[in-house]
Amino acid sequence: MAKYRRKPIIVDAVKITREMTINSSKGTLKGEPGDYLVTELNGEQYPCSAKEFENNYVPTKSWIDVKGVIKRSFKKLKIKTKEIVAKS
Repeated sequence: MAKYRRKPIIVDAVKITREMTINSSKGTLKGEPGDYLVTELNGEQYPCSAKEFENNYVPTKSWIDVKGVIKRSFKKLKIKTKEIVAKS
């Protein structure tokens, strides 16, 4: 039998500091202090208990400016190449 892993879903989340009620497509949901308010990519929001959230989610790395990293890398490479050519 083949094994499958659930695809990871990236969500935004904040820890709730006071009691709140959310009207969602799943009905009215209640969040307590210490729970997390989760926002999915489609904008859907729902409260999630701290225990469930911490068992199912891990922090993602911050967004990286790939284009900027590549530009800086090529700039350094260009400088190093000029230094090597100048020494020859």
